[in-house]
Amino acid sequence: MREVDEDLLNKRVRLFAYFFLILIFLVSSCGYSVHKKANLPFTDIQIGKINNLTFEPKLQDKLQRALADTFIQYGFEISPTSRYRLEGDITRFEIKTLSEKDLITTEYQIFLFCSFKLIDTTTNNVIKVDSITDPFVSYFSAKGRLENVLAQKESAVENSLNDLSKELIRYIIYKKVEVK
Repeated sequence: MREVDEDLLNKRVRLFAYFFLILIFLVSSCGYSVHKKANLPFTDIQIGKINNLTFEPKLQDKLQRALADTFIQYGFEISPTSRYRLEGDITRFEIKTLSEKDLITTEYQIFLFCSFKLIDTTTNNVIKVDSITDPFVSYFSAKGRLENVLAQKESAVENSLNDLSKELIRYIIYKKVEVK
C-alpha cells in the first residue's frame, strides 16, 4: 500500500514540475520585457518647442503636457538642462465623419500628423524619430447636444495625444535611439 502511495506522490510531483516548467517557458518567451530605469537610453530629457501648424487651438500645449506626463511614467526625468531635447511639429489635424444617423454625425475619426526630432544639445546632432510619420488615428462617438459632442472631442483628442506620446516614448526606448 505504501509503494502505491509513493508512486502516486512521485507522479504528482513530476506532473507539477512539468507544468511549472511549461509555465516558465511560456512566460519567458511571450515577448514582453520589463525595462528598468538603468536600461533607458538616457535618464533625463528636455521637452522643447512643439509647433502647432494646424488651426486646432492649444494642441501644442496638450501634447507638451501629455509628453511630460508620459516621460515621467516611463521613468525619465524632465529637466531644462538635459543633454537631449525633444522637439516636434503637429502638421495636420483632421476630424472626419465615420457614420451618421438621420443626417447627424454620430461617429468621428481623428487624424494627427506629427514629426519629432531628438536633439543632442552638446553636439547639435539631430536624430529624426521616424516612427510617427504616418497619421495617428483614433475614433470617438458622440451624439446629442453640441456641448456633449465638443466634450467627447476634447476627451478623444487628449486620449489620442496620450497614445501618441506613449508610442513616441516606446520608440525611443525599444528602438534604442542611438545616443553617444
